[in-house]
Amino acid sequence: MDYLEFTSWMFGLERFGIKLGLDNITEFLSRIGNPHKQLKSVHVTGTNGKGSVCAFTERILREHDLRVGLYTSPHLVDFRERIMINGRIISEKDVVRLGTELRAVMEEMSQENGEKQLTFFEFTTGLAFKYFAEKNIDLLVAEVGMGGRLDATNVLSPYVSAITRIGLEHTNYLGNTIQDIAREKAGIIKTGSTVVTCERAPEALTVIASVCDKKKVVLRRIGNDFNVGEVEQTLRGTTFDYSGNRSFRGLRTRLIGGHQAENAATAIAIIEDLSKRSFFVTDEEIRKGLMATRWPGRLDVVSKKPLVIFDGSHNPDGISTTVKTLKELNATPLTYVLGCMDDKDADSIVKALSPTATMIISTQAKYKRALPSKSLELVVKNHFSGESIEVNDAWVAFERGIEHIAGKGLCVIGSLYLVGEAIQWWQSRKDGATIASHKV
Repeated sequence: MDYLEFTSWMFGLERFGIKLGLDNITEFLSRIGNPHKQLKSVHVTGTNGKGSVCAFTERILREHDLRVGLYTSPHLVDFRERIMINGRIISEKDVVRLGTELRAVMEEMSQENGEKQLTFFEFTTGLAFKYFAEKNIDLLVAEVGMGGRLDATNVLSPYVSAITRIGLEHTNYLGNTIQDIAREKAGIIKTGSTVVTCERAPEALTVIASVCDKKKVVLRRIGNDFNVGEVEQTLRGTTFDYSGNRSFRGLRTRLIGGHQAENAATAIAIIEDLSKRSFFVTDEEIRKGLMATRWPGRLDVVSKKPLVIFDGSHNPDGISTTVKTLKELNATPLTYVLGCMDDKDADSIVKALSPTATMIISTQAKYKRALPSKSLELVVKNHFSGESIEVNDAWVAFERGIEHIAGKGLCVIGSLYLVGEAIQWWQSRKDGATIASHKV
């Protein structure tokens, strides 16, 4: 079986849906040698910003000449983006080799008891942990898939647990209030770890602090134990000062927005704790790591003339943060190509975009959970009085957007899956390919 055949089989596991719980992943990992117990780790959850915090943390650690694993989800273009060591994605050969071995174990479990059937995320988490243990990495930076308490990654015993900003998302799984969701996120907190958070809302902080008290864990929070100041943002990146166990002036990152200053500060706070645990990272390594960090598809300016931005924000809080940043950068109004998943609050997303939109093009990613473009267009018409059209094929929607820009530029937004397609479209466009060749 080659890579494409194997990944096709693997994505077929998505038919088993989402099953939150640790029983199956724990048994699966036990049968393959408990690779997670060999991994020193940092574990990051949150509604918005967790991927950026992972990216900052991993890149800083690499400056210290460590062998660092990074496990994130979802991917933008290639599944292998989820599993990296020192910025290099896992090879196709290793995916097939390890995956075939683990598939046999998974199928043995499900044959014994149908309730033990692994989901896609459980299987890929086992594959990732096995790979990282096999490659003898120094440290793993792992992003939670959904929630925290019952997420497959929560078998880790991390040095540091980090919680980013919390908002209402996946309410059918995590609860209907910020407190409910904070409780699920705080489920990653383990005795013996340190907890770092950039959450500022009292209703979430109260829950996080309570769990830390019960587990006798040190909590370091933004605005109290570390902070940012003098934040300056442009379309080229963000500059800020940091104060915590260390102090920095004029830190720089290519990631755009004041929220990225807070994400970077969270990563520095994580590094400060790791530096007490035999991973002493220098100030210069922190500076270099922040500047070298890339995190595609997150307020990602891929062109300045014309202005083209790809942003994977996919919930109302994330969209609102993006819109606020774009307004502050004087980059609005914009033509938006919008796509959402069917479990997202499309009404609130459109409401957040509308004040900065001159035109909204509704489309959909080629993914089974994508909200149909015609359904999205109905939502747009309910909340946006400007020009709007519906284009089912995402690549055609991108072309329509860039050929008829109304406003200061084009922004593809609403879904990381849609942004993944936009990245492929943009590269294809630069290579001189046509929409016709895409359809073939």
